[in-house]
Amino acid sequence: MIDASQVMLETNSRRGEGAAGGGMNPVMKRHLELEIKTLQDAPRDADKLRRLLKVKARQKEEAMHIEDTQRLVTEIEMLKVVFYLMSRDKRTRQEA
Repeated sequence: MIDASQVMLETNSRRGEGAAGGGMNPVMKRHLELEIKTLQDAPRDADKLRRLLKVKARQKEEAMHIEDTQRLVTEIEMLKVVFYLMSRDKRTRQEA
């Protein structure tokens, strides 16, 4: 299933293929792909999400390589976004 964010990534990466820049920076593209994948794969259950956040935070603290730390920070940030949105949706439903 392709979503709008994946289409944007492809469009942005192709836009400058012939230009001097060569399109989107490969590091940035990987970062955005990781954000998208994390958002897509995040559990939609608050308890599971809390546990996953704790596991990722522990892994980040134990990470030895900067690449692992950067990946885990990105994943944690996206999981927090999902958690926030879930909490906001729950509050909205309770108020209605």
